[in-house]
Amino acid sequence: MTIGQWFSFSGRIRRRTFWLGYVLPLLIASIVANVLDVALGLGPPPMADAMPADAAQVGPINTVVSILSIWPMLAGSIKRLHDRNRSGWWIGGFYLLSAAAGTVAFLSLAGATAGMFMYRDRPVTPEDAQGVALVMIAAGLLVLGFGIWLLVETGFLRGTIGANRFGPDPLGGDGAPQWQPGQPPQGWQPQPPPQGWQQPQWQPPPQQQGWQPPPQGWPPPQGAPPPGYGAPPPGYGQPPPGYGQPPPGYGQPPPGYGPPPAPGPWTGPGQGGSVPPVRRD
Repeated sequence: MTIGQWFSFSGRIRRRTFWLGYVLPLLIASIVANVLDVALGLGPPPMADAMPADAAQVGPINTVVSILSIWPMLAGSIKRLHDRNRSGWWIGGFYLLSAAAGTVAFLSLAGATAGMFMYRDRPVTPEDAQGVALVMIAAGLLVLGFGIWLLVETGFLRGTIGANRFGPDPLGGDGAPQWQPGQPPQGWQPQPPPQGWQQPQWQPPPQQQGWQPPPQGWPPPQGAPPPGYGAPPPGYGQPPPGYGQPPPGYGQPPPGYGPPPAPGPWTGPGQGGSVPPVRRD
């Protein structure tokens, strides 16, 4: 069991895991915390007088360990209830009942002693004390009975055999044997049909208005390829239009290309001539 599973509230655990994996480690941690408190002088000595002040004194280490033990103890108890196929909210019901019983007992005690503090001439009568005692005893017995039932459920009773709504059986049980098709349960006898019963005959469904039968050959045979499967697309393997033809004007000289103009007679130097005038002295 991992640390995450130890703190988790989901799943199921068996009785051995509950006692050895939760109760025993937390009990050892509480004893060690008490010893450290006494050794460090933080708690009452072991042989202290059994006075209310001494009984109420608790060492700080034991207090911290007790607070840290609440979560794992709840996790173990809830998973044991899951193993019994019960909801973990039964733990919440126990604490709710304890709080309600304590509140009722406190209100009864406060109501009986209110007159003594508000009116000094009215002491607590034996009837008042007897009524408070009966209420407190009834509340205590109710909480004690609920706690004993939870202890028996979580610590001593085997979980449901086989998987339940909270998970598989931690002991690996498969549960009660299930009926298998073709093998009727032992002792089963076929029953004849009731008198006048006839085997129903199949009737074709009524044709709706506008319904047309499917085309011939539908549905296609199992595994047959769809129409056109494997055939090349149209135009596959054919050259595009104009492929292999020279472009327009291919092999023709560009416009203006041809023989140079015929040379004419030389007109001599002058404006626009090709030879500049030369000065002669």
